[in-house]
Amino acid sequence: MPSITRPRPQGPDRRAAAVAQVLAATERLLVGGVPFTELGVQRIAAEAGIARSTFYLHFRDKTELLVRLAGSLKDELFDLGEDWRPTGPGGGPDGLTTLYERMIRYYRDHGAVLAAITETAGYDPEVREYWTEEIGRFAERAVVRLTAEQKAGRLAPDVDPALAGWTLAVGGAAVIARHVAVGDPARDTLIARELAVSQWHGAFRRPAG
Repeated sequence: MPSITRPRPQGPDRRAAAVAQVLAATERLLVGGVPFTELGVQRIAAEAGIARSTFYLHFRDKTELLVRLAGSLKDELFDLGEDWRPTGPGGGPDGLTTLYERMIRYYRDHGAVLAAITETAGYDPEVREYWTEEIGRFAERAVVRLTAEQKAGRLAPDVDPALAGWTLAVGGAAVIARHVAVGDPARDTLIARELAVSQWHGAFRRPAG
């Protein structure tokens, strides 16, 4: 007779549902004010409505949980900027301002998770490496757009797209994270506009020389 304590095999749909439950439960607890460092696996499992053993079927530990939670958020955040282009409808600093407003709203909606990621990255090498790679995705997209603008003659020839793209991504993420953590929500549009104008004139339309 098979052991009744042995976890039953799960199909893809059931596994995906369990993972989604854990991710959603973790975010609820963080939003409720529980620091990630004090968040135990048993409490996460209880909030998700699963057994502790089920948690470990899908996550190695809390670090993997946080990395996967960060991934689900960053994919959505990355998608926010897919439609923006330097030229054409919605382009230019006005379009960039709108993009940053959307990003700030997204950060606010998921501020507790992003704060946990930022905090944990300070002492956990795995989370720090993952977060650095994710910021790198934004930098790579900026490099592609800056390079295209340079080839089209709209970007100063002395701009280094790789350096400028990295600065845009890292600087923008840091400003938004800091503002969402301690800034006044009433200033969201002002911050978005300042980021947009600074980046537009500092990189995309920087004077030559």
